[in-house]
Amino acid sequence: MFIPKYKHQYWRFISYMLLHSDLFHLTMNICLQLLIGVCLEIEQGHLRVAIVYMAGVVSGSLATLYLLPQLSLMGASAGVYGMLMSHLPHLIKNFHYLTYRYLRLTCMVILFLSDVCFTTYHAIANGNMNPRICVEAHIAGAINGFISGFLVYATSERQSMSSTCT
Repeated sequence: MFIPKYKHQYWRFISYMLLHSDLFHLTMNICLQLLIGVCLEIEQGHLRVAIVYMAGVVSGSLATLYLLPQLSLMGASAGVYGMLMSHLPHLIKNFHYLTYRYLRLTCMVILFLSDVCFTTYHAIANGNMNPRICVEAHIAGAINGFISGFLVYATSERQSMSSTCT
């Protein structure tokens, strides 16, 4: 768990992504990682996607450290948001080479908006408690994923990328 008062225990900036509040939280993060990450890994390679994912995780803990120092953090959502938003730079850089590009963009927008709606509903219905969603970590992961996607992802020279991904 990332606890800001233990900020000198540097492994906490990363290891918090391995802990989840319950089985639903873990299952959602794993499903989203698979849904988002498989096509990116096929097209960009494991290392590039791992760099973007880990940058999202670290940015989530840094956002919590500086914006909500009283809050403990767990879960992989900042990394998942990083991967999700890194799809935009990937689509922009490789738009002409990707198959199903409009479908992928539509799916990405639907996934993003559905999570925003769920988080908004949770905040209104439950006062963002039980569990507390760290929106700041999600936003930091998303921003970092968008920026690092432009910096890390390659532009393909192939005629058709990802004939196996939709």
